[in-house]
Amino acid sequence: MAWVGYPAWYWVATGAGLAAMALGTLLSDWWGLVGVAVVAVALVGLVRVVSRIRGVCEGWTRSAMRWRDGVVLYGPAMVVLTANGIASRAVWWSPVVAAVLVFAAFAGAGLTLSARAARR
Repeated sequence: MAWVGYPAWYWVATGAGLAAMALGTLLSDWWGLVGVAVVAVALVGLVRVVSRIRGVCEGWTRSAMRWRDGVVLYGPAMVVLTANGIASRAVWWSPVVAAVLVFAAFAGAGLTLSARAARR
């Protein structure tokens, strides 16, 4: 039930936003923080809009998504973002690789699981 009703553009837009957050570490100190904060606020707004479109009023503590579903969707992206935060100062290309991996992991998982749920 948690995966049904999300439009495909939601997964792509959210994955792109997470990738932009990874790329924010390439910017100078305060520009990176401002960029990440703006993208984070935009993503929260996007989630609220899509939840209203779906007819689901999801809060911060309860949602239609089960714990396992949340781990499958957000787990790989968060591992990559955390590793990027650690490695970003050592090698300059780390944020670029992290952005591609985060986008692929999040959008791929969301599109795949949403399509599978729609077939059931």
